[in-house]
Amino acid sequence: MKKIFLFVSAASIILLGACKKSFLSVPPQGNAKTIDNFYNQAGVQLLMVGAYHDLTGIDVKSTWWGTSGTNWVYGDITSGDAYLGGSATSPPHQVSDCFNIENYHALATTGFLDDKWTADYDGVARANAVILAATNATDMTAAQKNEAIGEARFLRGHFLFDAKIMWNNIPYVDEHTVNFNALTNNANIWPQIEADFQFGYDNMLETQPLAGQANKWTAACYLAKCYMFEQKFAQAKALLGTIMANGKNSQGIKYALTTNYHDNFDVGTENNSESVLQINFSADDASLPNNANLGETGTSPVGIGADVTYGYWKQPSFNLVNAFKTDANGLPLTDASGNDLSNAVNMKNDDGIASSDPFIPYQGNVDPRLDWSVGRRGVPYLDWGVDPGQSWVADQTYGGPYINIKNMFTQAEATAGFGNIINYYYYVGNSAVNYNIIRYADVLLWAAECEVEVGSLDQARSFVNMVRARAINGAMVPIDNSSGSPSAVYHVGLYTTPWTSQAEARNLVRYERRLEFSMEGHRFFDLVRWGIADTYLNAYQATEQTRGVGSVLNGAKFVKGKNEYFPIPEQEIILDPKLKQNPGY
Repeated sequence: MKKIFLFVSAASIILLGACKKSFLSVPPQGNAKTIDNFYNQAGVQLLMVGAYHDLTGIDVKSTWWGTSGTNWVYGDITSGDAYLGGSATSPPHQVSDCFNIENYHALATTGFLDDKWTADYDGVARANAVILAATNATDMTAAQKNEAIGEARFLRGHFLFDAKIMWNNIPYVDEHTVNFNALTNNANIWPQIEADFQFGYDNMLETQPLAGQANKWTAACYLAKCYMFEQKFAQAKALLGTIMANGKNSQGIKYALTTNYHDNFDVGTENNSESVLQINFSADDASLPNNANLGETGTSPVGIGADVTYGYWKQPSFNLVNAFKTDANGLPLTDASGNDLSNAVNMKNDDGIASSDPFIPYQGNVDPRLDWSVGRRGVPYLDWGVDPGQSWVADQTYGGPYINIKNMFTQAEATAGFGNIINYYYYVGNSAVNYNIIRYADVLLWAAECEVEVGSLDQARSFVNMVRARAINGAMVPIDNSSGSPSAVYHVGLYTTPWTSQAEARNLVRYERRLEFSMEGHRFFDLVRWGIADTYLNAYQATEQTRGVGSVLNGAKFVKGKNEYFPIPEQEIILDPKLKQNPGY
């Protein structure tokens, strides 16, 4: 499948200032000495490719994990869905920043945060370069200019949105910004971000030449996402209704859930009807390793190509796996108010049990999305064979017994076309598998949230059931042919009984979002926007510290009014003292 995102040449990166320590020291992007050669249609397209590439978060100033567009460092290991993982022999320089972020001990001097800030604002700078080039292009019609500017403003909106949910109190930088050393940060730049997505919605094409390109409906979905974070539920409800009725992907295919859940995480079925916006990755001998998913380096199981030094990271938590247990009706284990009861007793697992020792997997009911999301002993791990448990984990003491599956390459993909790719360190856990920033399941579950807040509880239940129906009817993890028995007792059902209260409905919609989007980098930001991060995460930490990974989480405490956002990097404040630090840091 053809990919849109090509690795940008070093010359182009230097041109756009990506090699600078801070976006604040980037020369004004309108300087004719730097981009006047791009004031034409071909130049606009070249600069656009560079802006798209920054969706990966990987450039010459990246720290791979710290700047990855998949956001697992900030959205997963902080959220209760995953542990950092690793082992006692892991290089300290690789884990200290992640460890502090996981335990809410990040400081303004934490290097990953400065790198992430730089990566987001480098993306802003690249988008602004496109806008300037298109505005001044001599061979483009007014309509062509507006379309290109709309696409660039959409991309700028993405990078500013990403920075906004990370730091909240951030500066807005557009193509007219000249004095970078006089910027102030403002917590209320939502209107400007909305305006970028609205302009994209109004001016971008509905169909695009490349499958990975954003279109007007991508911009509409991102605008709806803004409304969700701002709790503008009435506005979001109206826009989401329009998207569900008319939205299409960039190839003109009407938005719809894929037949199979795993279709969203398989290189052979990417950019499908459910795809709203993906980071497009590719892997081949010619591009080693620049176009692959480097942000996931080291997150593959030890047994299939990594080693004890570089794997295994981003391990699913006991808490997350427990959430996939279902009752006799195939529904989550909750009380009458929709509160989660699943975490009281751990699902049976092989924590502390050697792979050579006997083990019978959990025999209770589970949601089938569990085994497309989490590797656990006794269940086939894609086409790599049955997960043997402890021998595929670097050290269960630091990450528990479970391993990640989502966005993991298959054995067939690892060897297709370019040799035994797992022998390359660069491809330990990062391949051509695309990453979904937004998919249509987001739209349905956002719509369900809106219905709970300003609409109908029955309609909210209907939207949730659409997502659950796919889990019921889609493919299950294949049968273990060596024994002839099913991989697990898969049982998931619909909510057939009306929800009786707003509180119950709210909890069940949020529960569904967790199941559907586990390990996709969103959970922490959802907890913050729902206003429950402090109570949820402190309860999570208290329980997890009594389990096998307890020592790793000792001292973790989420402070309300502080840890919802990360500290503004000290280096940025040194470069521009007008920037103000976030509360509590």
